Amino acid sequence: MRPVTFATRSGFLGLALMVAAPAAAQNAYYDHQLGVLQAQQQMERQRSVALENEFNALSAQVQTEQALGALRAQRQPPAVPSIQPRPAGDVAEQPALDLPTTPDARLDASNARVKAILDGSK
Repeated sequence: MRPVTFATRSGFLGLALMVAAPAAAQNAYYDHQLGVLQAQQQMERQRSVALENEFNALSAQVQTEQALGALRAQRQPPAVPSIQPRPAGDVAEQPALDLPTTPDARLDASNARVKAILDGSK
């Protein structure tokens, strides 16, 4: 086995630095890309929150406008149809109704029975 000399050691050191330098550069690049990606994600989260806040504000505004519209509608007096007077001499015809009728004789008999009961209780 050969003894390791300074030249050999410096060669190993140089070789190690040559291998480590690109790896360190790659790590720095990846760290930078990761930082950029995290910043983009944070910006998207903030944008999402801002959009949600704007949506909630607009939704509340619409609900307020609807409630105000309902209050305005309640404040208006109800529309009452106007009554048009009939011309003189114009008689409204009553439509014939098919209601059951009671004969006069039967009504007279019932009235007499009620009077008899009332006279007897006095």
